[in-house]
Amino acid sequence: MDVGILSELVSLLLIACAVGIAVKYVRLPYTIALVIVGLVIGWFKAFPEIVLTKEVVFYLILPPLLFEGAVNTELQHLRENIRPIALLSTAGVLISTVFIGYTISYFLNVPLPIALLFGAMVTPTDPVSVLATFKKLGIPKRLTTIIEGESILNDGTAVVLFSIILEMVRRGELNVFYGISDFIFVCAGGAIVGGILGYAAYRAMTKIDDPEIEVALTLVLAFSAFIIAEELHVSGVIAVVAAGLLIGNYGMLLAMSPSTRVTLTTFWGFAVFLINSLVFILIGLDIVSRLPGFADAIAIAVFAAIAGRALAVYPILNLPKMKIPKLWQHVVFWGGLRGTIPVALALSLENIPYRDVIASMTFGVVLFSLVVQGLSLEYFVRHTPLARKEEKRLKYEEMLAKSVALMAGRRELKKMMGTGEIAEDTGRQILADLDELIKSAREEFIKACDEELTAEALKVAWRKVLLAEKSALRDAVVKGVISAEIAKKIEDEINEELEKLNV
Repeated sequence: MDVGILSELVSLLLIACAVGIAVKYVRLPYTIALVIVGLVIGWFKAFPEIVLTKEVVFYLILPPLLFEGAVNTELQHLRENIRPIALLSTAGVLISTVFIGYTISYFLNVPLPIALLFGAMVTPTDPVSVLATFKKLGIPKRLTTIIEGESILNDGTAVVLFSIILEMVRRGELNVFYGISDFIFVCAGGAIVGGILGYAAYRAMTKIDDPEIEVALTLVLAFSAFIIAEELHVSGVIAVVAAGLLIGNYGMLLAMSPSTRVTLTTFWGFAVFLINSLVFILIGLDIVSRLPGFADAIAIAVFAAIAGRALAVYPILNLPKMKIPKLWQHVVFWGGLRGTIPVALALSLENIPYRDVIASMTFGVVLFSLVVQGLSLEYFVRHTPLARKEEKRLKYEEMLAKSVALMAGRRELKKMMGTGEIAEDTGRQILADLDELIKSAREEFIKACDEELTAEALKVAWRKVLLAEKSALRDAVVKGVISAEIAKKIEDEINEELEKLNV
């Protein structure tokens, strides 16, 4: 490996750390700050161009980004909002891609297949900055779920669409029927591969109680799901998402200790921080050299991307039975920021006609999205009822957080006492202090509960109980304790109870 490139990467990471410290004192989202710093560095030409190949982008950058997002996505919340999320991430992606493609082809005289390739590249959304803003302002969970869920799924569908169109461009023909059938095949195939590998990893984790090994296993899973799926000519992206969802919603809940969950979350958070830091600075570095020569094309691309997003969001969210408030629709539209994946796809293009103009437009759209939309979205949301969270709910969440943290600490202490990691007398002293804190937190928690909050808590608790029952049934079948027929009968009854909770 070139030592010069390594030193440049280390320097960029040092800059990213400095930016991370600076944004603690400046009201600016981290990713946006990275882009601005990259622009400044690029303006002074402090770094030579760092070239990322398609292999590096697809096999090293995408799997960790996708896996971390999927692991931290609650499957139950996805199910509850599956209609808007599924339509936005499938029909919405197709509508946006086609509109952007035809607009770019018409105004810039770019061949339609190339223009459609650009449309697929800039369609995936990245909610990193949006969700950070939402957490600060206490935005309703359902709205957060819709934006996050759409991002997780449209990353997969858009990258699949990009790969199919790219193959058509290289073959020199645009076949709609082939594209649709291939899209369905590779998406379904990727989900099956990811599901099988994710379940195998989950089963292995039930037999292990070692944070380092389990985290390493998830790392192997993220990359192997992508590689195996691609070798089978199905979607590696969808495979990684499927595996991540399974581990995040079953593996972490039913197969990991509290310390393993903390280690896993910390590790994947760091991995994504590392990748995003480099990629967002590279956006700033690269766009400076492209702006003067492609300013007109970038302006048209920004217009097409915004209009395409509007055309995808508003008709879908206004369909019957959606019940999405108008204010939420505006936030979903303007909060569809573009981030790492469009840039990664642009950097991966090799030997493609119009590569420079396509890559420049992609960087321009991402830059506009992060800086203009990202900053204005926070201002817009702050001045709407969305940001006015009830004081009682805030108190409830605070007491819930304290109670959850204290109980997890108590369980870990009991485990340490059982394994002899801590002396019995010392453990009992700490246990007595913890019990006092837990008692106090519970009293405050009860005071903070009202009828609505209690009903929500009951639904969440019952859902987790029923999911644990389903998992126990499957384990019993694998061990030969009960027959598959009996398990299926009981599981159907549990599914009916789960459906009632979703009403």
